This record gives sequence, structure tokens and C-alpha cells, in this order.
Amino acid sequence: MIQMMTGYTEEIDEIDGGIAEVLEHIDFELLRKNSVGIITCHPDFTRSEFTAKLCEKLPFDVIGITTMASANQYGMSMYALTLTVLTSDDVVFETAVSEPMDPGNYQEKIKDVYSEAVKKLPGPPALILAFFPVIQDVSGAIMHKSFDKICEGVPLWGSLAAEVELNWNKCFVFYNSEAHKNKLAMILMHGPVAPEFVMVSLPSQNIRENRGQITSADGCLLKEIDGISPRKYFEDFGIILMNNVPVITPLMLYYDGDSKPITVGVYSISDDGSFLCGNEMPVGASIAIGEITSEGIISTTTEAMDRIIKTGKRGGALLMPCIARYIMLAPNHNEEMSLVINKLENGHIMPFLVNYSGGELCPVQDKTGVLRNRFHNHTFIACVF
Repeated sequence: MIQMMTGYTEEIDEIDGGIAEVLEHIDFELLRKNSVGIITCHPDFTRSEFTAKLCEKLPFDVIGITTMASANQYGMSMYALTLTVLTSDDVVFETAVSEPMDPGNYQEKIKDVYSEAVKKLPGPPALILAFFPVIQDVSGAIMHKSFDKICEGVPLWGSLAAEVELNWNKCFVFYNSEAHKNKLAMILMHGPVAPEFVMVSLPSQNIRENRGQITSADGCLLKEIDGISPRKYFEDFGIILMNNVPVITPLMLYYDGDSKPITVGVYSISDDGSFLCGNEMPVGASIAIGEITSEGIISTTTEAMDRIIKTGKRGGALLMPCIARYIMLAPNHNEEMSLVINKLENGHIMPFLVNYSGGELCPVQDKTGVLRNRFHNHTFIACVF
């Protein structure tokens, strides 16, 4: 069994006072045999060395990422730092960080760090929490696919780093007192973890019933739907897309055998009408056009929270919605976090962390009930203990 505790501060400038505030929220006398920490924060906490000094005061290893906004029972803000502690008597935690990764070596570095970390466990891992860096010319989906193959399908949950200005050069992954732009950090768990995974993206009414088929693609580059360019496919539905203009219309990708579609973001449009997407686009898969609305975001978050509460688990909940959800709720950016806080009765039902994600890693059950590791965009994911 895993129990969570959380700490919080918005004090960036006064480091000692901010660290004291975080530590006051953690009852260290309740730590069990094994413990590990997760930090999420605004990038300014990294530049001020706040995160490094905080980690030096903790009696356990810590991983983490920068984010656009975060929340727990002590507060919510874009300018916040959260510390989440997982502690257990019967679950073993093993942390690790990779060597620097680039487009030419990321597979090797993921394999190396995972292989060494898994050897230190007393048995096979039951769950992997992973925080990926943002690497130019290597999508999070491709790194996730490689990790899934290397770990042979062990449930993989986590996030890509993010930050408030959508400047990927300012995204960091933490491992103890160090912050990295190009390293992968992870927590491997062995023992009776038994997590419950929850994933929601768009309500059914926000997904067009018409489905096309991917007829040409190369990795994350979507070249054709039903034999025509994706831009032309959209135009046939009356949706006009422009080059160099952000695309807020997502695609719903139906993997063969999955019970629910995966939401895929469109990052850019080429002159030939092809789409660079946030996930690998398998030829032959069916696809539909979705629509992101503030009402859809709130309704799916409500659905997710109701499902989380109905699990009956009360150890804690890690919640990572996509940064696009935070942006699309303008001007009420905090509405989703407020809903979570209210649904969980400000932590009285269970401790929780909300962290806005640059790309969501969450297993999905296929039609036979088998968990399949999937990479998501525009999605709200949860890991409940």
C-alpha cells in the first residue's frame, strides 16, 4: 500500500521561508520503510536554486519536472512548487536518471538507465513513473514507444516536462538536487502497488461521427487520410487551417483493439497539407476530428473525478492534465484545478497532486482488459493508489 503526503509554496524569492513552508506540510514521522518524492514547479524555482536546496533537506530521492501550473490541497497557482511524497512499507521505490539524450542516442540511454535500475529491485517492477525531457527532433511519443518496448509493457505513467511560456528550452527534469534539460528521470516500483488508471479527453459529443482511415504516414507525420491530405480532409468538413497558425482541433486516433480513442494534437501543417502530430500515426488506423471546448474540459474532468472517487482507493491521486486544457479554459485557467480540489474536498477524501503536462503517459485497457501503454495529447490522466 502507498500513502501520499503533499507540500506546497508560492514563495520563490525567500528560499528559506518557502522551503520551510513546504516541509511544514509533510509529517516526516509518518514516513514508512520506503519513501520517494516528486517535485513539480514553475521554472523560476529552478533558476533560484530553490529545488536543489529543498532536495538537500529531504531524506529520500526525488524526481520531478517543471510545469505550467500545479495544485494540491494547500493551494493552486502557475507560480507554485509542489512536493509529493509516496511512502510505503511493502512497496520498494528505485529512482534513476539517464545520461544526456539526443536524437541519435535516446534509445540506448533509455535502455541503459532502465536496465541498471531494474537490477536493483528485489523483483519485477509493477509500475514505472517517468518524466521525459523535451528534446528537439525527438517527439515524446517516440521516446515513449521506445521505453514501452524496452520495459516490455510494464505500466508506464508520467509526463513530458512543460513550462509557462511554451519555451521548450526552459523545460527541466529533476533528479535530486540537479535540473536537466535532456535527461529522463524515473521511479520504478516493486510490490503490491495496484494502481487505478483513469484517462479522459473529449466528451463523445465533441467527436465527429465520421471516421477516416490513415492511408499514408511516416512516424508522427500524417500524410494522407482516405487518400487525400489531412488539410484537404479537414476542408471537406468545413474546417479551414492556416500555416503558421496554432491548430487547436485535435484528432481522435482509434488503435486496433483499444476500447477508447487516443487524443492527438496537431503541431504544425506543411505546405503539402500534411500534419506533424503529437503521436505516431499508424497506417490503417481510423481517425476522427475532435473539438476542444471549455465545457468539454470541465465535463470530462468531472467524469474523471467521479471515477477516481468510485475506485475506493484513498492512498492518493497523481493527476496530470494537458497544458492545452489549462490554456483553453481562459480566462478561467484555474477552473479545472478548482474542480479537482472541490471534488476531493480539499484533500479530505485523499491527498492529490495536479500537474499540467507537456504530453501524457498513461496505460489504457484494450477490449480484452489488457493494459497497453499509450501516449496522449489534450488529455487528463490519473494514477490512483
